[in-house]
Amino acid sequence: MYKETVNPCGEIPIFHSEFLCEEVYSPEDVLCSLSSDKNIEVNMVVEGEGIHCVFDQVIPCNVGDIYIMPPHTPHAFFVPDEKLQLKIRRLSFNINDWFDGDVAAQDHPNFCYGIFNDNAVAAYAMLNDYTQKKIASLFDDIEYEISKTKNNWADAIRSYLSIMFIIIGRYINTTIKNTSSNSSKGWNIVISAIKYIRKNFSQTTLTLSSIAGALYISESHLSRLFKGLTGKSFSEYLRDIRLEHACKLLRETDMKVGEIVTACGLSDVYTFYKNFTLRYHMTPHEYRKSNSPIKNKIISKGEILMSILNDISANLQIGKAKIVAELVQQAIDEGSNPEQILNEGLLAGMSIIGEKFKNGEVFVPEVLVAARAMNKGTQVLKPYLAQSNVTPNGKACIGTIQGDLHDIGKNLVKMMMEGKGIEVIDLGTDVAPSTFVQTAIEQNCQIICCSALLTTTMWGMEEVVKEAEKAGIRDKVKIMIGGAPVNEDFCCQIGADCYTPDAASAADAAIAFCKA
Repeated sequence: MYKETVNPCGEIPIFHSEFLCEEVYSPEDVLCSLSSDKNIEVNMVVEGEGIHCVFDQVIPCNVGDIYIMPPHTPHAFFVPDEKLQLKIRRLSFNINDWFDGDVAAQDHPNFCYGIFNDNAVAAYAMLNDYTQKKIASLFDDIEYEISKTKNNWADAIRSYLSIMFIIIGRYINTTIKNTSSNSSKGWNIVISAIKYIRKNFSQTTLTLSSIAGALYISESHLSRLFKGLTGKSFSEYLRDIRLEHACKLLRETDMKVGEIVTACGLSDVYTFYKNFTLRYHMTPHEYRKSNSPIKNKIISKGEILMSILNDISANLQIGKAKIVAELVQQAIDEGSNPEQILNEGLLAGMSIIGEKFKNGEVFVPEVLVAARAMNKGTQVLKPYLAQSNVTPNGKACIGTIQGDLHDIGKNLVKMMMEGKGIEVIDLGTDVAPSTFVQTAIEQNCQIICCSALLTTTMWGMEEVVKEAEKAGIRDKVKIMIGGAPVNEDFCCQIGADCYTPDAASAADAAIAFCKA
């Protein structure tokens, strides 16, 4: 927080100010705090101790330290912790308003009476007590002339500035150089981009392209600058900012995980859990439980259970089978209804995976590990479901048609259907048409699912339809077909009820039939 008094002066502006720096230094946030000015700045520490960051350099500062910053140099002052304070006295002015010739030429060795050399981006001096008093007196004289603007005030200020630069030049301890390979302009671009990110990170539409457009530079140029100065790619930096804000919301609010995902501009709960767990080595539920600073707060049983169910769903989606089983047991121990655990934990997670698979966002390996995690969870849950008389959403029998031994597609459909809460009887491969129908009768199945990979076997699906008609159950069961050689026209030709091109669509169609 700055406490600043600024006195602009007449037609030739010059600014004198004193301010207290109270911003605590944080390595993660330092870049977004840097700023630059089009003017020359003379900064003298008059009280306390702190940190001065210039570009990517961190410099301790104390009373009597003085920094002269040329135009467009990103820098900022900080305090090491909130118990300390740092008081700065500053002059700011355009050197071309007050000097001419070599002294005003930034690329000349005599610029500002030679204070800067060796391509320095800033000059730094530690003043002894005697010199501190002389420089402080010159600050006072300049402040007086600014406020009073008496006759020849500009000439007086020009004289004081000349004396100040000459005296400081004798005590320059070192010059500060830009240790990166990027120019001041490059730094200012990245700083602007970071401030834009921090202001707009909650927008899901925020991209490198949109920021490059807002800054009127090319996307590739911004990408190179960003990586070079922050050490992270744009996407990594944006993800970390969003996760840091998510941590804050987990610590300080009662928001649900879905609400936090939206507030942080994240794409979905699954991705949030995955990235959060990778970075912090714990789930959001575990983080909230161990990091919440809210004292004497009674967390309701419902909030605890909802957090566990979200964790079940998220860990199932990334295939953490052991964790899913543990969380299911934890939810049971907390008193959750087994049906709620099934629907809002296991089936919710599998449903998301199914939708992502249908949209091409995840692939067969991800589906397989998610299904394995669901099986682990349901193994824990089954005894409790039986006690609660929870019934499945429907029942289906599934198999690969007679003469065909391929089962990958069939297995995926089974997993997806189980993920929708449908009980599936797996008949395996090389299944005779009569077996499909007999199983449907004996097990009271609502759906028969037939799979084929070979064109030579696909006609066996028509036999299943005929067998169902002979058995008198054709109006009681829906016959679904799928596989590489099968299509909608073939489905209509043989009299089946439904063709689906993928496992996720098959599960959606099956649940619709069961609810009809």
